Amino acid sequence: MFRTLASQLTLAISALFIIAAFVLFQWYLHSSEKFADEVEQVLHRDLAAHIVHDNPQLESGVIDTDSLVSAFHTKMLLGPEWEFYALDTKGKVLAYSAPEGVVKLNSINLKPIHDYLNGKHFPVYGDDPRTPGAQKIFSVTPITNAQSAQAQGYLYVIIGGQKRDSATALLAGSKVVKDSAFTLGLTILFGLMAMLLIITIITKPLKKLSQRSLDYVKNDFTHLNAPPNTWLNSKEIEDLETSFICAAQHINKQLNQIKNTEQLRRELLSHISHDFKTPMTGLNGYLETWLISPEDKRKPELVHLAYQNSLQINQLVDQLFELARLESGDIQFIPEPVNVVELAYDVMQRLRFQAEQQQVQLRVVADTEHGIIAYADISKLERVLVNLIDNAIRHTQASGMVKIEINDYQDKVAMSIIDNGRGIHQNELEAIFEPKYQASNTQANIANAGLGLSIVKRLLEIHKSVIHVSSKPGIGSQFTFELGKTA
Repeated sequence: MFRTLASQLTLAISALFIIAAFVLFQWYLHSSEKFADEVEQVLHRDLAAHIVHDNPQLESGVIDTDSLVSAFHTKMLLGPEWEFYALDTKGKVLAYSAPEGVVKLNSINLKPIHDYLNGKHFPVYGDDPRTPGAQKIFSVTPITNAQSAQAQGYLYVIIGGQKRDSATALLAGSKVVKDSAFTLGLTILFGLMAMLLIITIITKPLKKLSQRSLDYVKNDFTHLNAPPNTWLNSKEIEDLETSFICAAQHINKQLNQIKNTEQLRRELLSHISHDFKTPMTGLNGYLETWLISPEDKRKPELVHLAYQNSLQINQLVDQLFELARLESGDIQFIPEPVNVVELAYDVMQRLRFQAEQQQVQLRVVADTEHGIIAYADISKLERVLVNLIDNAIRHTQASGMVKIEINDYQDKVAMSIIDNGRGIHQNELEAIFEPKYQASNTQANIANAGLGLSIVKRLLEIHKSVIHVSSKPGIGSQFTFELGKTA
């Protein structure tokens, strides 16, 4: 029943509203009563003094119990809500204006009387002799001996005695009180209904947002409805709408990336299967031909061709495992100061035999022959250079050249692998680093799985470096990357 946000807010705020209204009403009654007592006590501040002044005996300091009873009775006719008490200096009740037996206290506390006479802020409450434990406002004045000027006692007047309390109790059920209570009830009810309406209006956009999110999920994160345009939306709800749209777009983008990755994975597996199948078929065919041939007619060329196919399979497997480790992050990166000039010469020497077979010249061009130090993982940087130079040799015609240019800058080292081979078309430059992509300049007789440049890109990303390529068909290509000199 109270599962929705609107119902929970209504219940919670209604409870708080009712509690606050009750507390406020009680405080209002209490403060009104205190205010009325203060006003009445101020109005009757000199009541006791006037009564003493009008009574010759009290004014002369004589407290005669019998005569005071009669005098008090006369005064009560003028003020029926007043109650008169004559006290001695210790607070003992000597005379009072009440029937016998109704006065329950024989003495009263003098502290409120002293506070009153010392000018304490009104209202000041004192004991009610007729009701033990009750506190009433009062007026009081000392009864002083005219000759000795010594206090003989006090005239203590309760303002608003039991007759007033009885009248108040009788009027509690009057039409005015009932109308006031009815008006208060209607006000509270109207406030609750207005609050319910406001909460419903405020939470309505949240309901729509919830429905939109459910529709978005049901539509497989593809169709996102436009948010409703209404002036009732608060900034917080608009921010929530914006966050939801951003999250939905991000989810949609990630899903598209997953779909594209899955599609690429399938294509990669298809291409790899084909790449494996071709050398495996050749390997099996050459070996089978060699096995079924008579011993005197078994040509060594068959074994050599089978061996080359096995090397191609081995190279493909190594590249696939290396690419898988790079993409999963399961690879160690151990950077250290590396002399890149020496490393370039080592790589050139390693690939010199392949270059000679292709009739391609290799060359290293550096700013200095004394060595240039960069901060890199030497084994991975060597792999980058091997892949790039091997790729350049394979795409360079006979009598061509492949060179490494090394430039030493203030805080970095730039390395470029340059060839004057067949070059790459401009519209293919962004795709050559994708796994299994082979540019249109790739010759059919070159055994290549199309993974070398993809491995290069990921190895340089580990070095926090980016590789750039520029190329023109028929002129050649240049691959450039930079390495830092410090960690």
